Order: sequence, then C-alpha cells, then structure tokens
Amino acid sequence: MRTLIACNEAPKVLIFRFEDVKWSTSSFPPEDVARRYEVGSVIGDGNFAIVRVARNRSTGQNCAIKIVDKFRIEGKERMLRRELRILRRCNHTNIVKLQEEFETPTQFYLVMELVEGGDLFELISKCRRFPEKESSVMVTDIAKALLYLHTRSIVHRDLKPENLLVTKSTSGDYHLKLADFGLATDVTRPLRTTCGTPTYIAPEMLLGIGYGLEVDVWSLGVILYILLCGYPPFRSATKSQADLFDLIKRGNFQFHSPHWDHVSKTAKEIVSSLLVVNRFQRLPTNEILQHPWLQMFN
Repeated sequence: MRTLIACNEAPKVLIFRFEDVKWSTSSFPPEDVARRYEVGSVIGDGNFAIVRVARNRSTGQNCAIKIVDKFRIEGKERMLRRELRILRRCNHTNIVKLQEEFETPTQFYLVMELVEGGDLFELISKCRRFPEKESSVMVTDIAKALLYLHTRSIVHRDLKPENLLVTKSTSGDYHLKLADFGLATDVTRPLRTTCGTPTYIAPEMLLGIGYGLEVDVWSLGVILYILLCGYPPFRSATKSQADLFDLIKRGNFQFHSPHWDHVSKTAKEIVSSLLVVNRFQRLPTNEILQHPWLQMFN
C-alpha cells in the first residue's frame, strides 16, 4: 500500500455487460424477475450468494440483484429473513436500499440499489490515510446511517470498511452507504451473542456483560482512527487474536508519532470519545453529529 496524505483517486468504475449472459438451469431468473429486469453479469460472489448487475426494464435504471441459494444457507434462513425485515424498514440516503425481493423454492432474489464505487476497504488500501476534511465527510455519512438505525433500535454489529460502499460527488468528496445487514438485529434487551469482525469488535461484546447499540459507535471510532492514520488502533505484535482482544478490552491505544503529528487536537478528541471502554460513557449516536470536529467541516 502507498502512504499518501491525500487520495485523489476516483472509485473504480464497473463496466456491465447485459448481453451474452450464460445461465445454468438452476440459476435462471424466475419469470417475475426476467420480466421486470434485464439481468447481466456477475459482479460479486460469496459462499451463499452471487450478485449480478441488472437493469430495470421500465425505468432503465441499473441495480444489483443478490441471488441467495437456499440450500447453501440451510439452517441460516432465519438470519436472512431477519436481515430482510430490517432492510424493508430502512429508507436512508446512507444505507443501501432494498428495492424489491422475489422468492422461489430454491432461491431469494434481492434487488438492491447499485453502488458503483467499490468499498471503503479498497479505497483505504489505495490511499492509506485521508485528510481531516475527507475523513469528516465520510464519518458524517456513517454517523447519519447509525443515527437512523439506532433511533429505530437497530444495531448493525458488523460496521467495517468492507461494508461501506463508496460514491464520489461532483465536488470530489467521498460519500458512503452502509451495506450488509446480515448481523443486524433489533435491540429490545441486552444482547450476548459475540459476532462481527475482530478488529472492529467492541470490548463489551468480548467481556460477555451484555451490549447494545453502542457497539456500532466503537466500530465507528476504529474506522475513524484508520482513516486518519492508515492503521487500526488495536494491533497485536504477534498477530494473536487473544492478544488483540486483550488490547480491545483494556482500550489500550495511542496516537503514535509521526503518524498523528498532523492530526488536530479536536480530531483526536472525537476518536477518544468514541473508543471508550465503558459503553455508557461512550459518545452517544445522537451527539456524534454535533461534535465540533464534524461541525467544523460540515
């Protein structure tokens, strides 16, 4: 990875092909899907699903269709249905929109908003770190998405750069949309399931003391730290997950020189207010957008 103070690279542009798409008998779109959408080539795949670009035949608008194989998610279908219930409730500019869904005996077809700029992880890999203004714009987008979810008692539980899709405005600012609600759930009482991605996981989840919406705020703090300096706040010298989790539980991070010498005191203050081990003392979602550092650039 290159070490840059700023990144002027545009998000990658995807080139879509709708012609000459070859389908197996088992994956051919059902009549309802084929009638409404011109389905094109694969733009993503995973253990349980593939994603194809598509075009709405009525509007001409491009979208993404996530095709989930029911046999591959056997035993986990309840999680997918929970994800869909949550996505149906979401309508926010910083959250990837579920536009429509179809179900057959063997597959789910989820028609999603298409975001063509790749994800934040790819952008960080290219740019390494970002100026405070760019970081502030991106964090504002994430905070707006979290505020929308948290006011509805929804916790994402897997907030990380890979789940933040990138667009670039005409003014040149990067903007983000939150995606992948596979671990999202409603918070009606303290949760106890340990889940998520190790680098971004909150200490209360590791301590087994029950957790809530605040785990997303911790993950936001980790992301902001990475945006400003290019590496995560908690790293094991031995690459041991146990050591990593110990650092997280103790909230043991520093603003190392020279990587943080260029970062303002106000930026460091918001990072510190997000990465507080005691979740009840962590900056609440409804106050993040009012922080002076975000107000300065927005």
